[in-house]
Amino acid sequence: MQLTRRGYALVAVVVVAEILAIVHGARALNAVAAPAVIALAAGAIQLTRADSPTVDRNAVSPGFPGDSREVDLAVGGEGIATVVDRAPDGVTVDPDVADANGSATVDAALPTTLSYGVELTRRGRHTAGPVRVRVSDVLGLVATEFELPETTTLLVYPPVYQVAGRETLLREILDRDAVERHEFDAIREYVPGDPLRDVHWKSTAKDPEEMYVTEFADRRIEDTIVIAASSEAGAADAMAAAVASIAVMTVDAGVSVELRTPSVTVPTGSGVDHRDRLLRALALTDGGRPDELEDADVHVHADAEGVSITLGARTHDFDDLTVSRENPLAGRRVSA
Repeated sequence: MQLTRRGYALVAVVVVAEILAIVHGARALNAVAAPAVIALAAGAIQLTRADSPTVDRNAVSPGFPGDSREVDLAVGGEGIATVVDRAPDGVTVDPDVADANGSATVDAALPTTLSYGVELTRRGRHTAGPVRVRVSDVLGLVATEFELPETTTLLVYPPVYQVAGRETLLREILDRDAVERHEFDAIREYVPGDPLRDVHWKSTAKDPEEMYVTEFADRRIEDTIVIAASSEAGAADAMAAAVASIAVMTVDAGVSVELRTPSVTVPTGSGVDHRDRLLRALALTDGGRPDELEDADVHVHADAEGVSITLGARTHDFDDLTVSRENPLAGRRVSA
């Protein structure tokens, strides 16, 4: 427990009043000093009897860099308080509630709530908190500080980029002559390597300067591929983004995927839930080399020169496969 600036000012008034009373005999000044002392004592007693504040937090769903999320805290207790929720690296707090250190803060009477928005900025697991609650008496003369250990986890996936020539890549990955063509999926711009039989002539005729092709959804689930990831020091983020892009493309094509990263192995699976498991693993993986690499169908390697994708005997530059840096999954609410 300590005096606030207002409390120190009041103590100074009491001291001056007592000195003047002693020197000049103006006992009437005690009428100023006595209530001030009583106020200080009352404030100290109030804080002594007050229970420690409590905090309840919401769970925040994972997201991608650039996504926005809401962090909510319910702070219980008594008194006038300043509530500060320490912001982690890897997210940016809404400037309307951020203090000089970038943490979220609010001044209010307890109980209160603190709700603030954050922008996810960097891959990884980030922790908001602990919460610091500075409680003062009703007159703001004395205060005491509590640090509450409750935290909120903010998981940021690696970015996912749109990869060109899905059918061509799947043919290379799965070592088969053709991808089964079952359901229409999308029309996109032609890129070198796309089969000419897939040209969508109607769309191409409308825009003579561009050629468009049809993509078909591959619904076969019996195919399984193994993706292995490795990186040199400082290139883990680039590795994770490339693997995420290839893995999401493959899972969305109905192919089962096993993932081997330097930090964790994700067993074979398929579907949306498995896609989220892959993204979680890629959010947390470090750089390095996985234990098993040789029998992988796809090997993604990142270093200072860039990211390479090896499919059997062929190696591609990841930048050459990327047609858009816009994340098709950005902004979606995924599993909490």
